[in-house]
Amino acid sequence: MAELLLIVSLLAVFVFGFYLMSRLDRFLEENRKALLKENESCEPSEVLLPHGLSESEILCEIRRFRETHGNVDIILSDGQKNDF
Repeated sequence: MAELLLIVSLLAVFVFGFYLMSRLDRFLEENRKALLKENESCEPSEVLLPHGLSESEILCEIRRFRETHGNVDIILSDGQKNDF
């Protein structure tokens, strides 16, 4: 009788552990998807513009970038290595 009680209690512990792990797995998957979605909105952090664009074309590119990335700081550089 004691062996049967031990087997049933161990089975209950394993079933409960499986339930907790499946819930944790779903929770982590939802968080992973949310983080990926958030990271996609941050990319790209650098946009290379072709040489020889006019001022109006540069302003158009900046406007397009702001539409997809919200209110961010934009730093224009001549392409040389800069430490910001």
